[in-house]
Amino acid sequence: MYLSERIKKAIEGHPVIVAALKSKGRENGWSRFTRTQFNLVARVINKQVTKEVLMNSDWVELNLIIGKQQLEKQLHTGKFQQPYDFIRYLAGMREYQVFNWISGKTLQSYWSGGEAKYIKINALLVFLQVPFLDWDSWQKERGRQSEEYGYSLSKVPVTGVGGGRTSLGLIKAYYLGNYFLYYQKTDGSRNIIKTPFILRETNNGQVVVKSVSEGHRYSGKVIGILDGCLYINCQNLDFEEMEQYVFNVGLETKPQVLFGVSNTVSVKNRRAVALKNILVKQTGNDPGFDNIQEVEIPFTKKYTAPTEEAMVVNYLKQAANNIIITPSCCNLADLAGLQGNP
Repeated sequence: MYLSERIKKAIEGHPVIVAALKSKGRENGWSRFTRTQFNLVARVINKQVTKEVLMNSDWVELNLIIGKQQLEKQLHTGKFQQPYDFIRYLAGMREYQVFNWISGKTLQSYWSGGEAKYIKINALLVFLQVPFLDWDSWQKERGRQSEEYGYSLSKVPVTGVGGGRTSLGLIKAYYLGNYFLYYQKTDGSRNIIKTPFILRETNNGQVVVKSVSEGHRYSGKVIGILDGCLYINCQNLDFEEMEQYVFNVGLETKPQVLFGVSNTVSVKNRRAVALKNILVKQTGNDPGFDNIQEVEIPFTKKYTAPTEEAMVVNYLKQAANNIIITPSCCNLADLAGLQGNP
């Protein structure tokens, strides 16, 4: 695949890059830039990408902007135990240090008609601060993707189920539909939210998510299946917040109930929080399902029949660790005082 003209024009007109090139000569056009000029552009891009990665570390962990082999090389070279250690290394870099997400040589090849790798295009989209849900529309062409250069979870072949289909194919075959999402609120009220959670395929073949939670609208994209787990990213449409879901699917096809966890920010104190989630698939295809309003259910509610809602509420009422809330910050001296008081 090749770098789209839309991405090229956005980079060429980016104000930070324009300012950096102001004294370096731009009169000949980008296709005639020297390696020195492209190295300068790469430095500007790489510094911004690192800043974005520190706010979205899952791009690294899911190999969306750095290939699996390259990440493993960084972990080995830096003697890091896990990707989080690599993220901490990026956070501690000095101002003059720049991690090489993309090189000037690579950029020069793109502006000379060379083919572009999927993972490098993603890095450029991160620099341009394109919302994750819009990556596909900016990245018109799709090329072959290998483990060396990273992957999209939706393209990963899933073995042992579904005849070796890709994860996106399995999702379309087995997991699309209407669900009710149940989770315990974080405000200390011991109430449960029950809200519609819809997975549907769009006209361009993507699988998207629609939901409303505590009055806020969420729209998201199914990332794919990896190691028996379904990954979903959702954006709050009413304020700046991301919700990230991981549901256990294993080798089951067309499950009625999915257990998982979501990572988000608590409404009350704006701290990182993890919530136990239960998705219950609904039979039939109610055309008005996405207009159903969320409901708040207290643990004290009494049920006279073993309905779906009754079974889920009774489970969450008796389950431990429905909510994990993290402290906003602390130092080593504070840890002793935090034990038992998250």
